[in-house]
Amino acid sequence: MAEHLTEQEQIETLKRWWAENGRGIVTGVALALAGYFGYQWWQGDQRAKAEAASDLYQSFVEAVSANNNQPDNKQLTTAKTLADQLRNDFASRIYASQASLRLAAIAADSNDLEAAQQQLQWVLDNTDETALQLLAKRRLAAVVAARGNPDEALKLVAGTVPPAFAALYAETRGDILKQQGDDAGARAAYEQALAELLPEQAGSAQLLRLKADSLAAASGDGVPQEASSEPTSGGED
Repeated sequence: MAEHLTEQEQIETLKRWWAENGRGIVTGVALALAGYFGYQWWQGDQRAKAEAASDLYQSFVEAVSANNNQPDNKQLTTAKTLADQLRNDFASRIYASQASLRLAAIAADSNDLEAAQQQLQWVLDNTDETALQLLAKRRLAAVVAARGNPDEALKLVAGTVPPAFAALYAETRGDILKQQGDDAGARAAYEQALAELLPEQAGSAQLLRLKADSLAAASGDGVPQEASSEPTSGGED
């Protein structure tokens, strides 16, 4: 018996192996190629969308800058249209949320609090970025309070937040409590904000101290009592 397969036997063995395994190999290679080219297409599509969103946002910023803070300026109308396009086409991207935050600030400056609230609520409902969520929620609380709903506003800034936002949220609670007439609660919130300030936020300390001290002065806390004008009675001789 031959120690090695003949050439014909080798060919027959290869044919049998291919018949048993060839289809699976071809399918595997096809799937691998489809996955590779599909991923390459997805990456290209994402890059194209990111560039389109970036271009739209740049146009939005230019329109806002050219607006010169005029409430009915044509450039503001253009900015709103671009922001709508960002929200409709790229809602999950950071540019859409940034545009809404900017429009909310413009609306608040114009005392259009309803429009400001709508813009901020959109950010909360659509962004996955934690920092943007926290920023929008803090601003929304201020707007809601200004619209006469301080209790609802306090709920928005209640609870624990990351250290970078702790002082800002405490200050906002203080502002809302002061609006409600709760001077003691407001002062405590301002003191908490001072305690929560991070080193890079030290620039806010002076204003917070002024807010806290003004409430202390109003309540008489920390103000020395005037000496009584009546003489003390001495012992009779």
